[in-house]
Amino acid sequence: MTEINRRPDADYSRLLDLDVLTAWTMDRQRVHHQDAAAYEEILALFQSALRSEVVDGDGRLSAPSRARKVEKHLKAAVKAARKQEGAMERFRLAAAAHKAHVKALPAQREAKQTRKAGRRTAVSALTAKSLHKSAAAFAPATEDTPAAPSTAPAARGITDLFDQRRGA
Repeated sequence: MTEINRRPDADYSRLLDLDVLTAWTMDRQRVHHQDAAAYEEILALFQSALRSEVVDGDGRLSAPSRARKVEKHLKAAVKAARKQEGAMERFRLAAAAHKAHVKALPAQREAKQTRKAGRRTAVSALTAKSLHKSAAAFAPATEDTPAAPSTAPAARGITDLFDQRRGA
């Protein structure tokens, strides 16, 4: 920021308080609204004065056509003032939304950590269950449980598996 635009007595850090910011933006909106109203009054004055200036030899639309060359600048000023008025409102709403978002972040992060911990617990439980099943399946048969007799002949290769399935 250039020093020429900075007022030495301006302390804008107080605008970080939402109540102060609201009052400040409402004041800016009021100023821009008043500016737009003043520009519209001046525009009406210039329209009536310039459009009524008739020079000898003018056609029916010559004076309004000449007047538009001046009016367009005032119309741009009115539009800019209205745009600034809206910008101050959007700025205030964005600042309020930002404050609310920042305030809610710790709770959101805690909920996210809780969900992650729950998923980790579920995954570890499923892994443990799978490991127990695998260990039970690979464990040698004990004396209490007789081994299941195999009705199918032992397959020596992969093609033997396909032949067994067809019933050959």
